[in-house]
Amino acid sequence: MKDQQQLSAGQMSFLFFTFITGSNILTIPGPLIGFAQNGSWLSVLLSLVNGILLLAGVIFLYRKFPQFNLIEYSRKLVGKWLTLIFAVPFIFMQLHSTSGIVLDVGLFMTTSMMRETPLYVFNLLIFLVVALTVRSGIENFSRMFAMLMMTVILSVMVIVFLASANYHPKYLVPVLPDGFKPVLLGTYFYYGVPISELVLFTMLLPYVRREEHHFLKKGMFLALIVNHLIIIIVTLSTLMTFGPIAGERAYSMFEVARTIDLYEVVQRVESIVGYSLVISNYLKAAISLYILNITITYLFKLKDNRILIFPLTLVCFLFSMIQISLGQARWVNAVTIIEPLWKALSYILPLLILTLTAILRKNRE
Repeated sequence: MKDQQQLSAGQMSFLFFTFITGSNILTIPGPLIGFAQNGSWLSVLLSLVNGILLLAGVIFLYRKFPQFNLIEYSRKLVGKWLTLIFAVPFIFMQLHSTSGIVLDVGLFMTTSMMRETPLYVFNLLIFLVVALTVRSGIENFSRMFAMLMMTVILSVMVIVFLASANYHPKYLVPVLPDGFKPVLLGTYFYYGVPISELVLFTMLLPYVRREEHHFLKKGMFLALIVNHLIIIIVTLSTLMTFGPIAGERAYSMFEVARTIDLYEVVQRVESIVGYSLVISNYLKAAISLYILNITITYLFKLKDNRILIFPLTLVCFLFSMIQISLGQARWVNAVTIIEPLWKALSYILPLLILTLTAILRKNRE
């Protein structure tokens, strides 16, 4: 069933920026520095190169099949059975990611701000709001998300500026204390966790109005570049604040904000980071749940594209509680070490196969 809602190229580009940036500006610097140390900004640059190549594949397939999403043109290119094989890990990975996005908020709240409150309270409430947002439709929530994401970016930039009094540029050297291998590990992490998810937008690009197709390419590439520049800024901010122990800060910008104390007037601004983390995770979770819903809807050719929203939300909530019940250390290991490989197999590999198939068919024709 085709959804009649339509977005402009600008709205889709900003939705794309919101999704790939989201809570990453607040949660990524810590583990990224843990992998790449002082060369973490080099890891982000390498990730940008790979991200541009991956986005080029997404845009190529979109231009060839502008009216179809990944599930639809996969059927045309490789048939329904191979599409089903692609869809199983594709959907499972989305389920894992959607539940993990909300779980990160719950863990932040219960470990940093409201330690006596049970985790399930935060997860359940956030999932409820996410489900209601998704049910309102992509055209409605995309308008709201632009304003909310701008407040997040503004809040983070204010923190970066206010924390500059505590910066120590000497912490940035040496850039490669242990050679280039840590930089490659950092690239594996950053490219594998948030950037590989841009493949999911193959499910949303058909919503762009036909007359604005030619603006979409520039908007999405610009969003990808700006995302990496912001990550570099917050990563350097964390490094210059904490130096050798920066990689041990799980919620790095929250910790950076706690160091701000200007003339005993500007204090306790970490609450701004708490707001930004909750809002950015909510935005990303809503987009992720929406994509998960339409993936299953188109795979099984359901007539009602809203009937699965609340059941999927419940499944994601239960999945998030199951994952954390196995232990927080195991969850962190799954996200930082295993998830990049899962996403390479679930997202990137099917896209590469479909892109190569489309190119070969084009050459034959």
